[in-house]
Amino acid sequence: MAHIPAPLLGLGKLSSEAGDVTVATRENVSTAVHTHPTTNYVTVTEGVLYLTLHGVEQVVRPGEWCVIPAHAEHAERFVEKTSVVVFWIKDQADQSDGRS
Repeated sequence: MAHIPAPLLGLGKLSSEAGDVTVATRENVSTAVHTHPTTNYVTVTEGVLYLTLHGVEQVVRPGEWCVIPAHAEHAERFVEKTSVVVFWIKDQADQSDGRS
C-alpha cells in the first residue's frame, strides 16, 4: 500500500448521517488518552500505528484494521510517517430522527 495522496488529504473529513471518514498522515505524534462517542474503524495504508486500547498497546500495520469501540479510552502513537483511513460510525440511537 502507500501513503495517502495529497488530493485526498485535502478533502479533510467526509460526513454523512451514519458517520464520517477522515484520512490523515502523521509522524512523530502521540495523543493523550481520550475517547470518542463513535465506533472507529481504522486501517493503516503505510507506516505503523501504535494503538493503546484497554491499557494494551497493539501494532497496526499496513493493510490491517483495528476497531476502537465508542467511549473506549485509547491513545495513538505515530513514530514513522504513517497514513490512516478512519471511519467514525455513529451510534444508531444518535441517528434517530424521531420517527418510529
